[in-house]
Amino acid sequence: MVQISSKKKKFIKRNYRDLSPEALAKETGLTAKVIRTLISEYTGGKQETTHSASPTQDRVQAPLHKRIAPLLCAVFIALLTVIVYLPALKNQFVWDDFTYVARNSLIVSLDGSSFYNMLTTFYASNWHPLTWLSHALDYAVWNLDPFGHHLTNIIVHGANTFLVFFLALHIVSIAGNKQDSFSTTAIPPVTSSNHAIAAAVTALLFGIHPLHVESVAWVAERKDLLCAFFVLLSTFSYITFTSSSTAKKRWLWFGICLFLFICALMAKPMAVTLPILFLLLDVYPLRRFGHAAEGSAPILWEKIPFFALSTASAIITIMAQRAGEAIVSLQHWDLGVRLLNALRSLTFYLEKMVVPYRLVPFYPYPQQLNGPELEHVLSGIVIATITGLSLWLLKRKKYLLCTVWLYFIITVLPVIGIIQVGSQAAADRYTYLPSISIFLLAGIGVMVLFEKSALTKHKNLFRGLMVICCAAIMFLLGYSTVKQIKIWHNPERLWQYVIASFPQRVPHAHYNLGFFYGQRGRFDDAITQFNETLAIDPNHAHAHNNLGLAYDGKGMLDEAIAEFKKTLAIDANLAEAHNNLGITFQKKGMLDEAIAAYKEALMIKPTMAEAHHNLSATYYYKKNYTLAIAHCDKAAALGYSVHPKLLESLKPYR
Repeated sequence: MVQISSKKKKFIKRNYRDLSPEALAKETGLTAKVIRTLISEYTGGKQETTHSASPTQDRVQAPLHKRIAPLLCAVFIALLTVIVYLPALKNQFVWDDFTYVARNSLIVSLDGSSFYNMLTTFYASNWHPLTWLSHALDYAVWNLDPFGHHLTNIIVHGANTFLVFFLALHIVSIAGNKQDSFSTTAIPPVTSSNHAIAAAVTALLFGIHPLHVESVAWVAERKDLLCAFFVLLSTFSYITFTSSSTAKKRWLWFGICLFLFICALMAKPMAVTLPILFLLLDVYPLRRFGHAAEGSAPILWEKIPFFALSTASAIITIMAQRAGEAIVSLQHWDLGVRLLNALRSLTFYLEKMVVPYRLVPFYPYPQQLNGPELEHVLSGIVIATITGLSLWLLKRKKYLLCTVWLYFIITVLPVIGIIQVGSQAAADRYTYLPSISIFLLAGIGVMVLFEKSALTKHKNLFRGLMVICCAAIMFLLGYSTVKQIKIWHNPERLWQYVIASFPQRVPHAHYNLGFFYGQRGRFDDAITQFNETLAIDPNHAHAHNNLGLAYDGKGMLDEAIAEFKKTLAIDANLAEAHNNLGITFQKKGMLDEAIAAYKEALMIKPTMAEAHHNLSATYYYKKNYTLAIAHCDKAAALGYSVHPKLLESLKPYR
């Protein structure tokens, strides 16, 4: 028997419940075999800890409370997340919610025709039929009550937080498995309490971090939540597939994984990077490459269906964005500007994860960018440093930082702005999936500190301080999240916040605020905001059009006509502007001019029911009853609610 000093024996006896035999061996200079022998003496031969037991023994002997504890922890964190987001239930529809929900004809029914249209149309420059189906189910239950739509978002986010806990738990457990090669028992059946600490921190950060408010408190970002939900489930299925011991189970879990991946793509195409992430998992922590008996080829072949689906999804997405003219051309922002913005975005998102200060619903592009500025140079230095450190650790067979860093870059790549959609330089919602890796790194960091504290003289004091610090950080994050939710309360508060954050920088913030005021009859406020829009962007056709409507609402008909004409000088194909011009002409008694304007609107948009209705009324005033009846019938056929007075007036002439 090896001679062991009493000091080492006391150290082992004090820490064997917290540290693995390998960690104890490293600290004492003894072998792991000797450590296990001592542990066996301390426990009377009973393997009471996960460190001293084999996987098979753990599965049988693990106490019930140890098996239930992770589930209870995950449920608690998910419920806490839901509670933090409850203030969002008081929020109204904002921004794209009106396009995605309030004015979306795809979601008003759940019949076969609606399903077909969800699958075959590029409404709102997107193809995500599963997201439309989700909104349709909400509409069937809640109609247009924002409460129910927000409730669904909160529940899905809570479910995602639950899944993040267990995914983090599995990944940390697999990474902590000391086997040098991959095996079909890659998922340890029972994990240590320290692994649960890492999972809990990861899930808490994911659940209550204010950076995720945009994805949860904005109903239109249901696509983010659903996509993440199916990505997480697909990843679970993939890990189970790789650890299945029989061919039947492997094929079953492979099929489930592929199906869930399809669901993720049908919720939001951001899931296109998942096949690459599976390869990353194969390298670490699954360690499949280099150890499979049949070589690496099958690992690559099994990814072909996933890459094929990703390619198809990418093509469909580009088609949808082009159909809605959402893709910004290189003439607007050249490739050099986009690359600089992409470089800055990587560190921008990292900054917001570490210090979530001044989170804004819209981050505009720099006003002038002729070359690299200081922030781009600093971003390059940070990225180069992290990459260099990752490679340095990789050479020493320490894979964690490299894996985390690659996951972050890969998941954020589709929304980094190389193919620019919209006019934002960055968006908080783009971090919903990418942030998981950074939060996992933070969780592992807390776990390592907790483990190392076992070696300190005052470990209970140190651990108590750690718990207090973590609780304080989580409280501050939760408090910031509640404050951020209030910004999304209604369109007025949202756009006022954007304008205050970036004065004279975001024309559509002033435009959307003006539109909100105009809908509520606050025409003076609307006129002010539309003029602010035009001061930043004089060629904003819709701002001119809505400024004309505001003038019309105030009875300033000549000013309204002037604005509608300015609109058409910028965009002659804007049917709404022709129709609005016709309405104003009609109010002034200029019936011939009104008829000409309505006809122009219908030349551009023959199915514009309102223009048919207005033309019918104008023809009635001109005593051309035949044409009045014809256009009245067309308006009704297109689903327009014809004014009862017009119907009554035309009855004698039918």
